[in-house]
Amino acid sequence: MISRNASKALMVILSVLIILTSGCVEDEGEVGSEQLFDQSKLNVIEVTNLPVVDGEVDDLWVDAPELNVPLGETYDTQDPESITDCAGCHAYDSDTTVTLKALHDDTRLTVLATWPDPTASFTRGGSWSFIDGAWMKLNSEQSEDRISFFWPIGEIQGEPFDTGGCMAKCHMYYPTDTDPHVSTHGIIDDSWLKDGRADMWHSKAGRGTGLTSTTTSDLTVDPDSHEVVAGTISMIGYADDKYVDVWANDTINGEDGGRYGDDGTSAYSHNRIADKSRPKYMEKDPLDFADAMVLTQAEIDAGETIGNEDTGLSDEDAVTYWPNYEVLDAIVPERVLRTPDSSRADIQFGAVWKDGIWTAELGRDLINANEDDVQFNTSEEHFFGVAIFDNSRHGYQHMTSRMYYMKFV
Repeated sequence: MISRNASKALMVILSVLIILTSGCVEDEGEVGSEQLFDQSKLNVIEVTNLPVVDGEVDDLWVDAPELNVPLGETYDTQDPESITDCAGCHAYDSDTTVTLKALHDDTRLTVLATWPDPTASFTRGGSWSFIDGAWMKLNSEQSEDRISFFWPIGEIQGEPFDTGGCMAKCHMYYPTDTDPHVSTHGIIDDSWLKDGRADMWHSKAGRGTGLTSTTTSDLTVDPDSHEVVAGTISMIGYADDKYVDVWANDTINGEDGGRYGDDGTSAYSHNRIADKSRPKYMEKDPLDFADAMVLTQAEIDAGETIGNEDTGLSDEDAVTYWPNYEVLDAIVPERVLRTPDSSRADIQFGAVWKDGIWTAELGRDLINANEDDVQFNTSEEHFFGVAIFDNSRHGYQHMTSRMYYMKFV
């Protein structure tokens, strides 16, 4: 039997052990236990040095908590009724999930996104093929792979959808006779805000992503669609920085769903002459598939291309140089990439597609004082949505998320 004094001593020892153990658990939580993270939010972890924005997953990402974001199916673009009654869009039960992580230092934010996509797509509908002695657009229904982030700047109200999902940059098309935003252009994109403004980050695999560099390894390319079906392609450049606002009028942006470019020059211009009958430029001797699919102003200035700003590519030149594209299963891109500037150049972007998986990094200053951008106060939570576009043109194969909160921890 234990004496009363021994019992008191034992109780003291146990009390000390409990205090020490509690302290150890608390300390462990302070250095990164996921029990302290709100798993329903995107938790942004502070680091001393941010990773390079190149789509490669550095060790810095290992301890950052994940937010798994389920997406909703696209509505039926052939059924106008589904525009306002899209059960699949808002069930968020598709087979596709985007995994997000985020880091920040004293001045910048970097977001990591990963999602499945069986093909890497860069061929937009206006891309050029030279067939039977004539320039043609054989892939008119194609577009590039994309990811988009939607950040409300203060309070917003969406129309026709609210902020519950599709406002992550949704294409919605009304027949002209029922369109709430009357346009002389016929069927237009109706992703409008009824009130307020939102920042939009919009990566475009064929329009800016590969501006800085594009490298490939062990590619297999579909010769008809010009999509990559196996291997690795790495791209570094810019995501387009735009904003979403209320509908101004038919002249200003009647076809672009309330989306406006930030102040400055975009990362691309059209590769077509005024009458849209032929491309302006093509490379004379592209090194590989990626080089052929990414046409830059720097390559034009360096004399690596053939063509003319006004009259475009002659049929004679096409006969000479088109075989260099055919052998690579490539096409002549519809855009010339150039370095963006001012607020349009705010978002660094790097992405890697490898055997059916896109991994992308986006980087931006926390605070930049631009009225067309959200300002990331680390003491506040920020509302956002995300959408992915799989070879998406006019709503095809595009999926959106619910709205989530991002929290700095």
